[in-house]
Amino acid sequence: MTEDPWGGFNTVEMAEREDPPAAVATWLPVDLSSYLDGTHKPAVPTLLARTDGVCLLYPGLIHSLHGESESGKSLVAQHLAAQQVMAGNSVLFIDFESDAATVTERLLMLSATPEAIIEHFHYIRPEAAPRALIELPAWHAMLEQSYELAVIDGVTDSLGVFGYSTKDNDEVAAWMRVLPKNIATCTGAAVTVIDHVTKDNDSRGRFAIGAQAKMSGLTGAGYTVEVAEALGRGLRGVIVLRVGKDRPGYVRGESGPMRKSDRTQEAARVVVDSTVDPDHPVVTVEPWRGHDAPTGTSRAFRPTGLMEHVSEALEGASEPLSFRGIDERVTGKREHIRFALDVLIDEGSVSLTDGPRGAQIHTLAQPYRQRLDPLSDLYIEPGHSQTSNTAVSVPLPYTGERGTHTQPLPGTVGAQSGHGQICGLCHTQETPPGRGICTRCANAQPSKPVRARSAL
Repeated sequence: MTEDPWGGFNTVEMAEREDPPAAVATWLPVDLSSYLDGTHKPAVPTLLARTDGVCLLYPGLIHSLHGESESGKSLVAQHLAAQQVMAGNSVLFIDFESDAATVTERLLMLSATPEAIIEHFHYIRPEAAPRALIELPAWHAMLEQSYELAVIDGVTDSLGVFGYSTKDNDEVAAWMRVLPKNIATCTGAAVTVIDHVTKDNDSRGRFAIGAQAKMSGLTGAGYTVEVAEALGRGLRGVIVLRVGKDRPGYVRGESGPMRKSDRTQEAARVVVDSTVDPDHPVVTVEPWRGHDAPTGTSRAFRPTGLMEHVSEALEGASEPLSFRGIDERVTGKREHIRFALDVLIDEGSVSLTDGPRGAQIHTLAQPYRQRLDPLSDLYIEPGHSQTSNTAVSVPLPYTGERGTHTQPLPGTVGAQSGHGQICGLCHTQETPPGRGICTRCANAQPSKPVRARSAL
């Protein structure tokens, strides 16, 4: 039997040794009467409230905030901690990554008072597993407290302190039982673990770095943290929380449409505004973008020009492409190309399959064209005939900058006339003699230089 570095027990024995003994034998039949007579109250989210009153964290359950470095995941947890201590609620903060000075400074910036921090904020910076003789009394004292919120910042380092592997599912599951589950069960806190994601976008999915057991062990909700607008002093930053797991199910129903690339939904947008006072940013947790749009209307901007470019890249490829392969073939900012690809996936124009080494491979299900999209400015309604003096005005090409257009706008640049065959693309316009398509469709082809031309 392999011994671990913390006292000569394997990982299973370690978990059994550090789990507190159950008050009642767990192998006895469970009394189901409260579930049947209506007296049982299901867990509902009560923490991290959006401005519309919807909350994102469940008391007594385990949650995850995982994202890239400097994505704002610790900031979100610290904002919630500051809120709770100012409300007079106790907060446990177990820090494996930062230090007391940094965390305290952040709480003060987030408008927590020194008095509230001293009275309600319990900060722990462990350097050894709790089974060490000097640590064990403090470990049991911690579990005897009641907390509204418990934050475990730095899952990878925490696993190392406990002697567990980050990639072994059995060992990660043991760590989940030893630390997050014990805290949630014994203290009643909404436990939030802060973790990293892999650097490779194609293989990231909706999980944190390492073993699948991290997501499986969550009893509440798991959120991917993404930066929508840069964070920094004097800036108005935006952090997007996307829910990838919601075991009780209350958050998903209050979130946006599912993104098929990773099966996550936008649950909230955390605005960090330090434009007025860089030393005291104002943090607001807003609902997902487009939540208040009328039924039947478009809830978000559609980069239809880039969507068509992505479609053409997949059409021209000899085999399905990873995102890296698409990015190499399409001009524009990487984040904008990914957004266009996500829309195509959401709408069924592109399908996903698993590729080698965990990569996601994109296959074109059906070509996308702006002229066939009712939400595009280039859409041509079936059976519609243009008047004899209208054509298309095309703006400057898309450069990847936020202020540039991604699709042409309608306008009048010259006269169109002629008597020939009907256009083979839009089936509404006559083509100039000897041409297969009309001038409007010819001008709108993104594979050619974008320009406005008068009809022959």
